[in-house]
Amino acid sequence: MTRNYTPLPPLVAEDARIGPFRAAELIAADGSSVDRRLFVSDAIYRQEQESIFAKCWLYLGHESAIPEHGSFFTTTMGEDPVIVVRDQTGRLRAFLNSCSHRGAKVCRVDSGVTTLFRCPYHAWTYNTEGQLVGVPRMGPAYGDALDRSQLGLREVPQLESFGGMIFGNWSPQAPTLREYLGDMAFYLELMLSRMDGGTEAIGGVHKWTINVNWKIPAENFAGDHYHVPSTHGAGVQMGFRSPLTNNGYCIQTGNGHSIGSERGGAQQGTAVKTEYEGYMKQSRAELIAKHGEAAAAFVPIGVGTIFPNMSFLDSARFRSFRVWHPRGVDKIEVHSWCIVDKALPAELKAAVRRQYSLAFGPSGIFEQDDGDVWQSVQDAMRGHIGQQGRFDYQMGVGREAPTVERYGPPFPGSCSDMLMTEANQRAFYRHYAKVMSA
Repeated sequence: MTRNYTPLPPLVAEDARIGPFRAAELIAADGSSVDRRLFVSDAIYRQEQESIFAKCWLYLGHESAIPEHGSFFTTTMGEDPVIVVRDQTGRLRAFLNSCSHRGAKVCRVDSGVTTLFRCPYHAWTYNTEGQLVGVPRMGPAYGDALDRSQLGLREVPQLESFGGMIFGNWSPQAPTLREYLGDMAFYLELMLSRMDGGTEAIGGVHKWTINVNWKIPAENFAGDHYHVPSTHGAGVQMGFRSPLTNNGYCIQTGNGHSIGSERGGAQQGTAVKTEYEGYMKQSRAELIAKHGEAAAAFVPIGVGTIFPNMSFLDSARFRSFRVWHPRGVDKIEVHSWCIVDKALPAELKAAVRRQYSLAFGPSGIFEQDDGDVWQSVQDAMRGHIGQQGRFDYQMGVGREAPTVERYGPPFPGSCSDMLMTEANQRAFYRHYAKVMSA
């Protein structure tokens, strides 16, 4: 059996300037301003690891990455390394990637297929169910004193899949994934169920680092359209993206999750055309037939963030999932996937992958724009003065109303009547304050 453990008493984030986390001091009650210390304080960052990344549902990867018994990939939950594996019975599992003996990682590759995980330090060996099955020289070294049944890998107690998306949670007391997603589940289903057979990840995982606090990209993908004309101006001029309109939506779905987009994929541009746009037109017509004319706005969905650090971009040309893994208060490791419908013809999958690589991913036109600006945000807060003051999120205050009032049933959530608004960022930080203060 896998190892049980007793949680440690909670740590209190403390430093000379901040002390225990005080939401009322650091974040305005409506989320309209945020203290800059949230992005530079080591103490706050340490508390985030406990209050957020050890208790919230975190996206780990796509089921298509582990199709067979014994297939696995490695990732992190916050800064904790984990192995996600399909065990020899076909069950999805996730374990802390740390030997029960002396703590070394028992798996040091990104992915593969195996029956065993062997620690490189002292060769303790575990099966895909997390059980300790091998201890070198156990008789001479331990006699009868070692109870291997109590020394399995520490298992992530909650692991669930939604539309092929694998999420994990370290807290046994946390609500179910469906409860955590809330109204976001409705919009995810619109994005993930366009064709029979669901979705798959193609082209592996792109990974790179950016010197920025994890919250900056998370709140950007929550629905920051205001930055498009300036940050991505060159891409607009080249025709890789249409000029921004204010005809769109920003929807907050609760628990810090949100989506935002121009209506019906208006951002597609004219520089590169593919047959995928015809497929999206067909998907839009099918959704209209099911939910009414208002549904045209939601194909594609646009950008979105599932609190805390999983984001997606569903455009008229490609679909991408990404995770902003924290690697310190001022650094992240980005993991990004290109997602397609399994039933899509091979030539369209190839076209989607090319469009994804052109626009996003480590060398993408728009990805480079964002990464450069995000690093400049962090650079400007390295000094004593730069860490003082607050970020402002007042745009569009008071313009939210139930989504059903603007689009009719069955569209849930709270919607702003304008595209250029910071309503989604305010919702992100209101939930952040709630979680950090719990």
